[in-house]
Amino acid sequence: MHKDTADVVNFLLTNHIELIREPLNGELSQIYCLFDAKDLTEESFIAIMHEIREVAKGAFVLETNPISGEEAIRFVDTVILNELYHLLKNKKRVRQKEETRSVNKADKFNRLIEYKESNFLYRIQHILDRKTQACMLASERARFVYPTTPIVPRCDRQDHRALLAQCVIIVNNKIVSLKWSNFITNGDDFIHCVQNKIHFVPNIKPKTDVSLGDCSYLDTCHKMHSCRYVHYLPYIPQALEIKYKKQLSEQNEIRAINPAICLYTRGECCTNLSRYVTPPQWIQCDVRKFDLQSLGKFSAVIADPAWNIHMNLPYGTCNDTELLNLPLEILQDEGVLLLWVTGRAIELGKESLQKWGYRVTNEISWVKTNQLGRTIVTGRTGHWLNHSKEHLLVGLKGDPTWINRNVDVDLIVAPTRETSHKPDDLYGIVERLVGLHSRKLEIFGRTHNLRPGWLTIGNQLDGVHLVDPEIKRKIVC
Repeated sequence: MHKDTADVVNFLLTNHIELIREPLNGELSQIYCLFDAKDLTEESFIAIMHEIREVAKGAFVLETNPISGEEAIRFVDTVILNELYHLLKNKKRVRQKEETRSVNKADKFNRLIEYKESNFLYRIQHILDRKTQACMLASERARFVYPTTPIVPRCDRQDHRALLAQCVIIVNNKIVSLKWSNFITNGDDFIHCVQNKIHFVPNIKPKTDVSLGDCSYLDTCHKMHSCRYVHYLPYIPQALEIKYKKQLSEQNEIRAINPAICLYTRGECCTNLSRYVTPPQWIQCDVRKFDLQSLGKFSAVIADPAWNIHMNLPYGTCNDTELLNLPLEILQDEGVLLLWVTGRAIELGKESLQKWGYRVTNEISWVKTNQLGRTIVTGRTGHWLNHSKEHLLVGLKGDPTWINRNVDVDLIVAPTRETSHKPDDLYGIVERLVGLHSRKLEIFGRTHNLRPGWLTIGNQLDGVHLVDPEIKRKIVC
C-alpha cells in the first residue's frame, strides 16, 4: 500500500460527515483539495481511495456525480475504516481521540477557492438555485389540494366559424338552436370539432358591416347595440359542458379529501383542524373614513384603489394624498400586501408600500386577452400607448416564514370583463401563498369580489354581512 494510505484513512474517519455534505458532496477532487499532503498528487490520492475500497469492502460507496461527472463518496462505514486504520498502524482497537487530525472550516473554504480547477462557485450557485424541501412540498400541495377549473379547448379556424354561422339560430344575441339539416352536411371533421371545442359564431346583424372586421372590444363593447363591427357569440355544446363538469367534480372530490393528510399542513400559517373556511364576508363603507383597526390582523391583503387616471370613468376616484394617507400598516404585523396600480401610479404605489412598512419584493403582470383569446391591442386606458396589461405590486412585511414560496409565477393571462373586474386567478395565487384557512382582506372590493375565506370592504357593496364574532362585536358596538 501507499505510504500515505493510513493518513488518508485517518482523514476520512475524522472528517467523514463534513466531506459528504454540501458543498463538497463527497467529490474526490474536492476532498483532495482539503487533504494536506505535499508530495501526493491528485491521481495518487484517487488511486489510494480506490485501493482502500478494494481492500476494505464496504468502507465507503463511490458514485458518479450526475452534475459534475466526477466520482463522489456517498456513504462511509466508520467501523470498517477504523479496523483498517488500526491494522495499518499496527495498533489495538481504541476509541479515536478528539485530538486526531481535523480541518478548520475556514481553511476548507479557502483551499477550495484557491484551487484553480475547482468548480466551487458553480456548486454554490447550484445549491442556492435548488428548491428547498418546503418549496417542493408547497408545490405538491397546490397540485393535489386546491380545486381546479376546466380549460375547454377553443377552435380558431375561420372556416369553421363561417360554417357554424350558417347552422345556428340566434335570437336576442343568444344561440337558441341548430339547423340540423345544414349541420350534418358539413363533414365529419367539422362535426367532431364542434362537439369537442368551444366555437365563436359571428353575430351578424343588419347594421353589421363585415368589411370593417372584428370589434376591438368584442364582448366588452359598451355600444354593442349600435356597433357596426363584427361581434361573436360563444357556442358550447351541452354534452361538452357536462363532460368537463363531471371530470372536474371527480378531480375536486379527491382533492377535497387530501387536505386531511397531515403532511400538507406543514408550512401553513394555521392548521385546518382549528380553522374552517368562512363564507364570504363584506362591509359597505367608505374606506377613507373606516376604522381599519377594528378588523384585526390578516395574512394577506389585496387593495384595488380607484386611482385618478385623469380620464372619464363610471365610478368615483381618490386623489393621491387620500390613498397615501390610508393607515394600511395596522392591518398586518407580518404578511403580504398586493396593490393594483395604473401605469401612472407605479412609483406612487411603491412609495405607499414603503410608507406602510413593506418592501416591494415582486410585481405581477396581468396580460389582458379578449373574447377570442387574443391579446388586447386597443384598450380604454393609456394617454400615449394603449394599455394591454395591468400591474400588481407585491409588498412583504416582516419575515413570514410560513409563506409558501416558488409555487406560482408572476404572470396572469386572463380575459377582461366589466370595468375594474380583475382576474379570479389572483385569489388562487394568494390562497396558495398564505394558505386557504388564513385571514384575508380585500379593500375597495365590489360584489364580484366576494369569495369564501375573504373579508371585503368598499363603498360599492350591499350592506354588511359578517360571520367573524370578534369583528361583529366591534362593528355593532
